[in-house]
Amino acid sequence: MLFLLIAISLLCCLAAAVLIQTFLFRPPRGSPDAAPYDPGEIPGEVLERLSKAISFPSICAQNYAETDFAPFDGFIAFLAEAYPLFHSIAVLQRVNGYALVYRWKGEDASLLPVMLTAHYDVVPVESGTEAGWKYPPFSGAVAEGRIWGRGTLDIKSQITAHIEAAETLMRRGFVPKRDFYFVYGQDEETGGFNGAYKVAGYFAERGIRFEGVLDEGGFAVSGILKGVASPLALIGVAEKGHANYELTLEGEGGHSSMPPAHTAVGNAARLCAAIEANPLPTRLTAPVLRMLRSIAGEMGFVVRMAVANIGIFKPLILKILSASYITNAMVRTTFAATMARAGSAPNVLPQKAQVLINVRLLHGDSVESVSAYFKKIAERLKLPLSVGILTAEEASQVSPADGTVYRRLTALIDEVFPGVISSPYLVMGGTDARKYYKVCDHVYRFTPMLVTNEEKDTAHNTNESVTIANYGRMIHFFTRFIEGFDKPPAF
Repeated sequence: MLFLLIAISLLCCLAAAVLIQTFLFRPPRGSPDAAPYDPGEIPGEVLERLSKAISFPSICAQNYAETDFAPFDGFIAFLAEAYPLFHSIAVLQRVNGYALVYRWKGEDASLLPVMLTAHYDVVPVESGTEAGWKYPPFSGAVAEGRIWGRGTLDIKSQITAHIEAAETLMRRGFVPKRDFYFVYGQDEETGGFNGAYKVAGYFAERGIRFEGVLDEGGFAVSGILKGVASPLALIGVAEKGHANYELTLEGEGGHSSMPPAHTAVGNAARLCAAIEANPLPTRLTAPVLRMLRSIAGEMGFVVRMAVANIGIFKPLILKILSASYITNAMVRTTFAATMARAGSAPNVLPQKAQVLINVRLLHGDSVESVSAYFKKIAERLKLPLSVGILTAEEASQVSPADGTVYRRLTALIDEVFPGVISSPYLVMGGTDARKYYKVCDHVYRFTPMLVTNEEKDTAHNTNESVTIANYGRMIHFFTRFIEGFDKPPAF
């Protein structure tokens, strides 16, 4: 009886502690009805400049040497012609031919510079989908309150918004306190190894370090998470790693009329099925935990209780997040079988089958540990497996969700997008930003647009476009970011 009373007392104490912790936990709450900054009417010549930027089909080939650089040359010449004031004040250095590094010299050389970066290459338009575009993908059409075309969301608009902001300030006679660098890569969509990677090396060789780096990344998005009414401004503080593995299985050749129990293709299928059925364990990393703490106030008492008492409810949170393919990618390394190759004819047994597995690495896993995991699964199935690693980058360093640069970002988001909840997040894909940890510890990814979840998904997709109002907000955001960076208080 005594033990029962003690157990009940302990449970009551635990319940009380959980409730107290829940009520003390007060994450920020937004207002879904708050109006974002209204840029007013955007001058026609500003829109025309973005429209022209979109007209260059600057598509980088997977094999860099096979790239048609004529559109890249055209885009660089366009920038010089469209923004003469910027080019007369900011000094341009071209790195590895096509990466653009502009330096706007500030007043105090003792202060670390700030980098604004983006990329001017774009993904191709999938053959056969052209008819689905309301306006041609490289038209830069200005219609229906939008600018249309490849690069409006990803991400030539960020380049022209940077320079529009800089020229606005230059016309006022403004000189920044510290140097600002404007850096634009030419091959982000194919890995950034000829652009951002070379630029990072250029800075490192010269001993140039940065106070902060701001690249493309998360938007201010409404409707991205079920149960969250307020839009979320997603500030990328880290990126998952990525690797492409080529898994090769040998088989018996011969005539298909006398097949073995399993052909090479059948064994490849068995291996893929086993890999999909045996994912790596879930894990709650620092960026995701910070995101949960930021948005828990929008998601009701139960979620708030779970996040406030993470030590007790972590298994439950991981189970909930892993139930959706979208949030599952936040808490584990993911495997996707994307390509396969085998056989030479319908009636010939293939002697070899190859499968490409695209892997997105969560912090805590590595390129080598995943390779070993694939081999372990093959051993269980008694399949002789050869693992080749075609491309690989480990998960990035994690930037702090505090400090001068992060606070300036969140303050400015509050100004331009009132009612939006700023939240750190883990970037599932890849950006050029990861290359700059070599020269900066405070690297962030945010594109200052307020979009719906559906609008966000038009990047790399049919009918990519940006609203004129959002483009105006981008220009305003970067103008305020540059002019206010060294003003106390921040904004």
